[in-house]
Amino acid sequence: MFSQLLIGSIITFVSLLGASVVWWWMNEILFMLEPALRAPYGRHKSALVFFLAVVSAMVIMGFGVSLWAVVFAQMSVFASWEEAVYYSLVAYSTLGLGDVTLPQDQRLLGGMTGANGFLMFGLVTAMLTDSLRQIGRMQRTSNRMSDDQIT
Repeated sequence: MFSQLLIGSIITFVSLLGASVVWWWMNEILFMLEPALRAPYGRHKSALVFFLAVVSAMVIMGFGVSLWAVVFAQMSVFASWEEAVYYSLVAYSTLGLGDVTLPQDQRLLGGMTGANGFLMFGLVTAMLTDSLRQIGRMQRTSNRMSDDQIT
């Protein structure tokens, strides 16, 4: 039991670390794009930021699912790589269909997978909200500045 909790905690930490790197990368790109994003008007800028945030979210989720699948494959829990990825995705998303299950002696890892996914969905929601709020703030500031220059 302790080893499963330790493995699950390590995987959760690594996935959080990976998500932090992706979030930092996304913010660096937004910082590089800031002059263009501050330019007045244009709805395409919001779409670009949203696209960047969604791609980042998918990378974060894919990384987390892949980590769990690699661990399950290394532990020879499932017969195939596809089954390991499938179970990881179902458990990570907290869908929990039950058609593929872990052996009795390793079932704590299933709960850890779900907890990790639940945590990451919250983090990704915060990342999307923060990114869109940040771009909205930039655009409102730049629109006010351009309106002041016109008058």
